Amino acid sequence: MNRRQILKYTAMLTGAAICAPLTGVMLSGCTEQVKNTPPVIANLHFFSSEDFHLLSQLVDVILPKTDSPSASEVKVDYIIDNMFGQAYPADYQQKFMTNFAELKAFFTEKGFASLNAKEQEALLLALEGLPEAERTNAYWAYIDLKQQTVAFYLSTEAIAEHYLNYLPIPGEFKPCVPLAELGGKAWAI
Repeated sequence: MNRRQILKYTAMLTGAAICAPLTGVMLSGCTEQVKNTPPVIANLHFFSSEDFHLLSQLVDVILPKTDSPSASEVKVDYIIDNMFGQAYPADYQQKFMTNFAELKAFFTEKGFASLNAKEQEALLLALEGLPEAERTNAYWAYIDLKQQTVAFYLSTEAIAEHYLNYLPIPGEFKPCVPLAELGGKAWAI
C-alpha cells in the first residue's frame, strides 16, 4: 500500500467516525418526544419503573432537600430497591408488596402525585398519625419505607462523611466523649 492510499483510508475512517454520532443525534431529533410519562429506569432489582418513581417521590417527602441533600440525591431509593431485590427474604418481599399495593392505591385515591410538597407532607403525617384501630396495610408500608429511608440515608457515604461525625477505620476510638467536643454533631452509623 502506498502513502496516498493510506491517507485516503485514514480520511474515510475519520470522516465515518465523526459523521456516525452526528447523524444519530440529528435523526433522534426527528422523533416525537413523549411527555408526562415517568422515564424507564434501568437496573432495578425489585420495583417496576412506575413503583420506583413513586418510591423516589416518597423518600423525598420523608427527607427533602434542606442544607443537606434529599434522600433521592444520595440514592436512597436505589438502595431500598437493591435491598428488596437482593437481600430481603421472599416472604418479606411478598408481604411488603401486598402492603405497598395498598399504599399505592391510597396515594392514587388522594392524588398524591398532583399535590404540592406541603400537601404531600400533610398527607403522610395524617397517614402516620392514624389511631391504632384504623391502621391498614398502607400505613404499615409507609412506616416500613420511612424507617428504611432514614436508616439508609444516615448510612450513605455522602451524609456520613459530610453531615455527621465520621470516624474512618482504622482510627482511634474514644467511647466517652462529650458532644461539645464533637462540634455538636451525632456520630455516623
